[in-house]
Amino acid sequence: MDKLNIGTKLREIREDRDLSLDMVAKDVNRLYDTKISKGKLSKWERDINIPSLVDLSALVRYYNVSLDYIIGITDKKTPPHLR
Repeated sequence: MDKLNIGTKLREIREDRDLSLDMVAKDVNRLYDTKISKGKLSKWERDINIPSLVDLSALVRYYNVSLDYIIGITDKKTPPHLR
C-alpha cells in the first residue's frame, strides 16, 4: 500500500497559510475542544505518526479543506459542499 502522505499535505497547507505549529495547535484546541500539541502536529507533518480521525476532522475544518484531499482520494482541496 502506498504511503498516504497526510503529513506532507498538512504541512503544505499550514505553510501556504503562513501559520506556525503553535498557532494551529492553539486555534484548533480553542475552536474544536481538542488537545493537539505543537509536538503532535510536528510528528504528523513529518509522517512519524498519523492523527486520529477526531483530530484530523478538527484540522480539515480548521483549514477548510476536503478530507478526501488530505488522505489522497482527490487532488481538489476544496470540500465538495463548497465547490
